[in-house]
Amino acid sequence: MIASKVGQSIPPNTSHAISVCLPTWEDNIAYSKGDSDLLSRLQTGYPRFNIHKSVQRLCEVLTDKYAKENESCLCFPSYKVAKRCREYIRIKSSREALRVPKVRILQLATSKPVTIEEARWKKECRIAVVFVDKKYYKFIQQYWQYTGEIISSRLAEYVLHELFIVEKSSQSMKSPNKGSTHLEQRDKEEYIETRYGRNLNFAFGNRAKGLIKRRIATKVADNIELEAEDFENYHLDSHLNLNNHQNPTLDINTDFLDTMNDDDHHPRSHDIISTIPPEPIEMDTPNDNLSSINSFVSVSNDINENNRPNMRIDAEKDVFLFPSGMASLFTAHRLLLNLDARRVQRSRSSSNVATNTNNGLADNSINTGASIGYGPPYKKTVLFGFSNNDTKNILSEFNHTHYFACGDSNSLKDLECTLHSGEQILAVFVETPSNPLLKMPDLAHLRRLANLYGFYIIIDETMGGFVNIDVLPYADIVCSSLTKIFSGSSNVIAGSMVLNPQEKLYSFAQVFMSQLGEYEDHLWCEDAIYLERNSRDFIARTIKTNQNTEFLLKKVLLAQEGPSKLFKKIFYPSLTSAESKVNYDAVRCKSIDKDSDEEGGYGGLFSLAFNKIEQAKIFFNELNLSKGPSLGTNFTLSCPYTVLMYYDKLDEVAKYEVEESLVRVSIGIESQDELQKAFQHAIDEALNV
Repeated sequence: MIASKVGQSIPPNTSHAISVCLPTWEDNIAYSKGDSDLLSRLQTGYPRFNIHKSVQRLCEVLTDKYAKENESCLCFPSYKVAKRCREYIRIKSSREALRVPKVRILQLATSKPVTIEEARWKKECRIAVVFVDKKYYKFIQQYWQYTGEIISSRLAEYVLHELFIVEKSSQSMKSPNKGSTHLEQRDKEEYIETRYGRNLNFAFGNRAKGLIKRRIATKVADNIELEAEDFENYHLDSHLNLNNHQNPTLDINTDFLDTMNDDDHHPRSHDIISTIPPEPIEMDTPNDNLSSINSFVSVSNDINENNRPNMRIDAEKDVFLFPSGMASLFTAHRLLLNLDARRVQRSRSSSNVATNTNNGLADNSINTGASIGYGPPYKKTVLFGFSNNDTKNILSEFNHTHYFACGDSNSLKDLECTLHSGEQILAVFVETPSNPLLKMPDLAHLRRLANLYGFYIIIDETMGGFVNIDVLPYADIVCSSLTKIFSGSSNVIAGSMVLNPQEKLYSFAQVFMSQLGEYEDHLWCEDAIYLERNSRDFIARTIKTNQNTEFLLKKVLLAQEGPSKLFKKIFYPSLTSAESKVNYDAVRCKSIDKDSDEEGGYGGLFSLAFNKIEQAKIFFNELNLSKGPSLGTNFTLSCPYTVLMYYDKLDEVAKYEVEESLVRVSIGIESQDELQKAFQHAIDEALNV
């Protein structure tokens, strides 16, 4: 069922949906303007931008219970994250010439399970609550949005139930004569239903994370031999019944309680194995041999232009999971700033420089891994290509950055001029391909420059996807939003980071992430279990969306591209420009499977720029498919991207071909006939204007 009512979750009636229905062009403008009437109707939204109602509810309870007069709060997944948020608030206040506020941090923890049965629905977890005067609350929200270091709606519900609903229930039992409010009674009933009817087995959270990491590792590098058990599909919940199959009885070992809270251990695989497969995806081509591809088949990447030795990725050692894709990018940036702070400290020590040259901002403490590094002697970063706006926010809010927004050969020349001038840069951040114009930079050229001038390359490959491209040989770190095509289902948010063991940053990255304890696993167990289940067929889904997109472009859309046609330009990795296509093909996976000649595709995302803005509005309004933020879902999802993301900067972004009329489309796995009819109808209506 397609969501059609403004503010409705996408899909409808999904408790933890991460996309919200904005069905008309006018709705998107109202959203961008912050229209209070429209915002009040939103049932949900993308979690970094629209704080989920479960998180809001938890914060309301915490405010009532712990806040001082005129204070607001927001929850974060650990004390370290809360301290970074506090640092950000203080620095932002100083920059805006505000009095530096007092920021309080409250730590809360739920209790550990004490029996095997409790371990199925109970888990120790800790959160940190940041309290600050209400007029500074915008800075907390900015940190939440920019960094992605958030708590999920499922974690918020769990903490709310465990810490507060239980407490209310206990108080009611102690004071039976005291009448309980309707809200308290509803909370208690909801808690009982959730606690004893919970359909996910918490005990398998760590195993789910292990499987997710292996899927990521085997799609980034092609030469890891999978064990036989990994060709089975793991069913992580003894209560959950998929496809009407009965689950095998779980025989959890008696010593399980000794390890269930240890992140370095998980239940033995034979205790949780199941042969229940993911729901098959029907391919439109009858004789297509891709329909039998297993979700765990390894990709042959065959990218060895620089005679690089075969790359081996250790799923446990080199792959890290995060509560969002932005959190992985932010952690990569923190890692680089920490490394640069060590260089600065060595330089200061050797020259006995005692003067603080940090422009009055907090110094980069090596011991605490502080996340702010601004101005000389700290190196600048580079954002190469027009990319996610919050990636730019990370680099500009937490450092100085050069912005080469076009991301083409001319931008490479500009970067080279900067390097030739003698300026040292810390790192280049780049999307492959870029969002929303789907441009692919020349990664081989960037890698040569990095090796020559000593900077690092951080790649966000979310738009391309593990199955379609392999960019790890050119990167020091690869980040990705697992919320997108890897999950496919709009009900969980997560991210990943993969370290390249062949590059010079690797040793320090391992020290930073592991030995210094700067990496914390903030992916809540329920979210991991959902993500594991969603990702079992991500290869087949990727192939299906590739096929659907190519079909739609060739059959319907390309005929309408031109000066006198509906579309001014169609942006897609194979269409944006000849230069971009060459760069994309250089990193495109050469073979999905050793027994197949099928190559990685160009993805399921494209953008449409219109010759007339009024036609763009009609086209979008008449497109009878889901409409809202996010991408990579199993269902087609579209939005007027520029209006939604840059309504107050239309003239600024237009310089980079991100025009007001731009509509971004993420194709799903619907039937090709359904997609053709929906797009043809929207085209016909737009042409009648």
